[in-house]
Amino acid sequence: MSFINSTLGIVSFALTMPIYAQQAASDDKEITDSRYETCDGQDSHCVKNIEVIEVKGEKLNPISMGAQGVYTLDRKLIKDYRFGNGNLNDLLGVLPGVQYGESAYTAEQVSNIKPAEVSISGANGRATAYLIDGVSNNSNLNNVAGNTDRNLLQDVAGHSQEVFLNLDLIESIEVYDSNIPAKYGNFNGGLVQAQTRKALDKLSFGVSYRQTADDWVEYHNYYSPDFDGSDILDNAVFQKRDFSTYISAPVTDKLGVVAQFQYLESQESLEQLGALSLQEQINHNGFIKFDYALTANDDISLSYLFAPYEGNYFDVNARNSDYTIEGGGTNAALTWQADRSWGYINSQLSWRSSENSKNANSAWYTWLNTAGKSWGEYDGSINSLEGGFGDIKKTQQTLSAKQDFEIPLAKVLDGDYRLSIGYSLEQQTSVFDRLEDAIVYNGSIISPMVDCAGYQLDCVETQLYRSIADLEKELGRPLDLQNNDDFLLYQSNIQQTGQYFQSRQVTPKAKAEAQVNVFSAYLENQLEWQNYSLTLGFRYDYNDFFTNHNLAPRLRGTVSLFEGDGKIVLGANRYYASDAINYKLNEAMLPTHSEVRAIYQHRPQQWQASLTNSGYRYVYNDLETPFSDELTAAYRHQLFGGTLELKWLYRDQQDSINRVRGTNDLGEAILYGANSGSSEYQRYSLSWMATYDNQHIEFNVSHASNTTSADQFDGETRTYINSNDYFLNFSYDDNELVYLRSDNYELSSRSVNDTYHLITRHDMELEKQDFNRPIIANLSWGGDFGNWQLSVYARFNGAQDVVYATGTTKSVNEATSICDGCAPNRKEYPVYRIEKRPSFWLLSGSVKYSLVVARDYTMTLSFEGENILNKRTHQVSPYTTGVELGRRFWLGINLDY
Repeated sequence: MSFINSTLGIVSFALTMPIYAQQAASDDKEITDSRYETCDGQDSHCVKNIEVIEVKGEKLNPISMGAQGVYTLDRKLIKDYRFGNGNLNDLLGVLPGVQYGESAYTAEQVSNIKPAEVSISGANGRATAYLIDGVSNNSNLNNVAGNTDRNLLQDVAGHSQEVFLNLDLIESIEVYDSNIPAKYGNFNGGLVQAQTRKALDKLSFGVSYRQTADDWVEYHNYYSPDFDGSDILDNAVFQKRDFSTYISAPVTDKLGVVAQFQYLESQESLEQLGALSLQEQINHNGFIKFDYALTANDDISLSYLFAPYEGNYFDVNARNSDYTIEGGGTNAALTWQADRSWGYINSQLSWRSSENSKNANSAWYTWLNTAGKSWGEYDGSINSLEGGFGDIKKTQQTLSAKQDFEIPLAKVLDGDYRLSIGYSLEQQTSVFDRLEDAIVYNGSIISPMVDCAGYQLDCVETQLYRSIADLEKELGRPLDLQNNDDFLLYQSNIQQTGQYFQSRQVTPKAKAEAQVNVFSAYLENQLEWQNYSLTLGFRYDYNDFFTNHNLAPRLRGTVSLFEGDGKIVLGANRYYASDAINYKLNEAMLPTHSEVRAIYQHRPQQWQASLTNSGYRYVYNDLETPFSDELTAAYRHQLFGGTLELKWLYRDQQDSINRVRGTNDLGEAILYGANSGSSEYQRYSLSWMATYDNQHIEFNVSHASNTTSADQFDGETRTYINSNDYFLNFSYDDNELVYLRSDNYELSSRSVNDTYHLITRHDMELEKQDFNRPIIANLSWGGDFGNWQLSVYARFNGAQDVVYATGTTKSVNEATSICDGCAPNRKEYPVYRIEKRPSFWLLSGSVKYSLVVARDYTMTLSFEGENILNKRTHQVSPYTTGVELGRRFWLGINLDY
């Protein structure tokens, strides 16, 4: 009820603000009448008759009135809804059906520079195509598991985008969720296309500074039911600064240049095992573009973007766990646009380079929480964690060339035909370089009498504060451990308990490289006849890894009603995925192998190959390319000066690549690729958006469902000998397995029955349903009133089942012996928990005040507030201790010429 009341309040506020009733000259004009009138003969300029042309115009709003399912955010909307870091993804949530990943609302996000992932049309972030001036910004170096755990063993946590584009660079954004033209391909989610700003015909420049800090943030601390009050949560100490400058100028009467630079930095002190440690993130955006008018009908542009990213992190639950992630990239593009009497041509050459690398300690230890290794007591864990997963460097290089043609054809039976054709060539090279062996130690054994015999890293001996002889001399008698007092005295005298590891997994230093060549072509014919339009097209894609010839039909059409005020939109389309290089790179990587050692006369022996199988390889043979079939229907109507849209969207994902366990002829463990996976997405949405002279308002509410087939999951990881003993049914990496806890509440006994499932991280990502909130609603408004610019944005997130990290581990004993002379093996795996997250809603807004400070110089002061009403986001599970973000704001100043 509070959400409804607040929503109605915002609507009332927006509608009662002064709206200049007559809409201005439109970008979308229609000639409604043309006639000649006799002019006044007394007028000296009167010749005979004057032609009077009446033009009916409507101001553009984000909802398209064409057949394409596209929403357009212009420069005004971009400026009004810029909150937080000012990244492209931060803006997309105002549109219907766009959902954010869980990381968008965590306490870390207030200091994080990396944008939250978004889902369009039910797909995860990397399934959406991102374009900057027609050049792809998609990264195939991303790992979805990085959304849950940034510190990965076999990979580097990345992002679906190669570079994080600053909103100050962008003139407009087009977001497609359905009926996407055949011109675009190699994705099975949505499409986001950003157009950068062009050089102006007069000199303009500016500089801006924005900042937020911990003093400007409200934190909410929540404690688990069993919290004893001993360790009170400390809030993070941080500051985030954003400096930006730009210049746009004509160089000659035909050549213009626009350049921009941004420096975004975040420094945060987080609690790590009871002490504050510093995390730092830095992102640069350097951009320059030249626009040259070669002739009246030929334009050439040359652009260069440099946007590196660096983050220095640590694992809050582990000692000596500092690591650095370097990402971002560079791209350059040369574009030629030509307008001829027979049609329009767009030609483009581009080069892209990106990196996603990590520098970390090369060994990870899961010690038992005993004397000398007791830092795990801080978070109540039975283990004490230490170290990292080694150095990895990943790079991606892409060369592409493409041409697009738009050709108007002759009229046939009073119908207008337009032909669109084009092709593209792309070569992409990816490299995965593990720069050193990475070793994961698991299965520590307590051994008070152990003699490490030179093994200093993976074995510790028992150490006493005072020798036994000194204790016995003080007692005046031998120490009797059967005596309770003597036993307690001995226990308190232990400085370090001896323990050693008897098993480890080694990922060898290795370099893998993959190259994929892609050819694409499309043809689309559009017919407009009276009140009807129909577009039929096909897109062809081929890559030399899957070697599939993919032909995707694209069909969409409209029927205009009520003298053009209403429009029915229908569509049936197919979209093919494009991440073949990831699979090819996986095939080239060397597997992890297991090593064990026995103990003899309290001395650990040499490491040797385990009796069990080594790690696994990937094999992808004779696979089909995953695709998504789409059906959509919408009705749009001009209402109250805006556009009302009712939309139904259905996506059927088929031939998704799942993993099948097996072995090859050499007995090696293999994860074979198969096309057994599938999923379905369905959405109903209601939207209304309007743009007036000095105001704009947008409203939408969506109900979505997203289901994944059981075949997509890896499934059970264990084979049971009896109800208690089992063995793993495959050679999984230790870091790939987690426990997922689910609870059932028994009403009769008023008890909770908990169940622990040992699953792969791959399955946990599918189980998370990260982009599967059933109900999402948005209401946003912005307006200019003299020197003041105001904007308000409210978002409602429906309840859903989510996966919470508990920060604890669960210990298991394997039924099989790992080597002769080895003790029964025990391993530790992190525990996650499924819980119902309640619904919540957030209100954000901005206030800007502009004033002229000198001739042609304007200064703008800005305030941006997020979660202004200090609402809960329910990121902390009811059963764990943690911090949530409340109210927070930015302050800024701009100086423009």
